[in-house]
Amino acid sequence: MYRGGLIEVGGSENLLVVTDLHGNLRDFKTYLKIWEEDYNRGCPIVFTGDFIHSMGYEDGSVEILETLRVYYRRYKNFHLLLGNHEWSHITGIDVFKGGINQSLSFERLLNEKFGDHWMEKLESYKRFFKELPFAVKTENKVFISHAGPSRHIKGLDDMINIKENGYQSPAVYEMLWNRYGSYLEDDIDEFLKRVECNAMIVGHTPVDGYQIIGNQIILSSSYSAGRKAYINLDLKAKIESAQDLIQMIKFIQY
Repeated sequence: MYRGGLIEVGGSENLLVVTDLHGNLRDFKTYLKIWEEDYNRGCPIVFTGDFIHSMGYEDGSVEILETLRVYYRRYKNFHLLLGNHEWSHITGIDVFKGGINQSLSFERLLNEKFGDHWMEKLESYKRFFKELPFAVKTENKVFISHAGPSRHIKGLDDMINIKENGYQSPAVYEMLWNRYGSYLEDDIDEFLKRVECNAMIVGHTPVDGYQIIGNQIILSSSYSAGRKAYINLDLKAKIESAQDLIQMIKFIQY
């Protein structure tokens, strides 16, 4: 069920969780194949943002976006969250990686692919990005977002209404940009209490497949510091901490 900036997920056996793709078309096709062939599209899947902006390989951002938009409209159990790289185009605030202006690089990619119509395409993508929620809360108390937590989210209502103060509010910024170090383990636990959850899954920070920070799992599905992982979250399991999620982590290999 969609409630503003929050999706509530239940009524299924599993939920597949995939984090930052960053324009990696090969990895995207792999995760799509897992959902379509291994699970016959029968369980929900969530991609947690940062679909776009290549990290040094051939940029499949446009192909990924075009497919995501079709699937997002077609399947009610196909969920997408906003990431900070999509946010950059909504706000007009450029994102840099390794000294490269990735927001500008994306605009150049659109120009190459769509010629004189590239600005129209960019506006259509911006409208799509503005449709996207910020987080998932599962019935067994797992909270999933691109990044975070945020000290400005005091409860589920704040998460539901997160867009009301605009895309440059402190709550939005922290839910899309915060990395461990800007928050501590105690902050994770306090946030989880406020949103009535016991564990948290985020992407945003490249790690070797996954990293446990207290009751938070940082997951790298494509852009990573080594292995690439996703989570096959058992929605019927009792989740009391992030430790209960470790056995649900899966890796892709080529």
